[in-house]
Amino acid sequence: MPTYDKNPTPKQRYDVTVVIENAPGPFAVVHGAVQYDIANMDCLPPAESFSGAQTTPISTFVPIALKRVNDTTFEGQFALDELVDGDYFGRGICHFKPIGPSFSLKASQAAGDTKFVASRWANELEQADQLTTYYWRASYPRHAKIEDYSDLGSSSPDEYKESVRSELFSVSVRTRKVPE
Repeated sequence: MPTYDKNPTPKQRYDVTVVIENAPGPFAVVHGAVQYDIANMDCLPPAESFSGAQTTPISTFVPIALKRVNDTTFEGQFALDELVDGDYFGRGICHFKPIGPSFSLKASQAAGDTKFVASRWANELEQADQLTTYYWRASYPRHAKIEDYSDLGSSSPDEYKESVRSELFSVSVRTRKVPE
């Protein structure tokens, strides 16, 4: 797979702040990345001849450098126009579509720990400057039955049974468009 060129002067830049509230413990691992998908499949190499499956990944992830402000707050910046459209496979121009930033948080680097995931859709960044995701504290630091569980949480405490709503924590992803 080729290395995709990066835009030296992105204009669709956002400041991002990730805030954890009421967590049952600290998070030693906090990562962020912006997902981009190739919007036009005709620029990719041909599908595998035997199965007909496209083996070239259409998604790529550009890391977001996050700075720890304190135990519950992380800051960084990303751009929705980070990747440059180009002829990467000799089959025409590939056009990148930003899907959005996502963040994963883990109690430690230990295998088996739950990965709590908070995401934003690129097309919704202008509509709301914050999205909060709620998680059940019982999955921290690891799920009782599932190793390496990815907990996507819920957008509202009301999506949980009333009996566990007092046992939730949240991750808020705040974004602000950087003026050009």
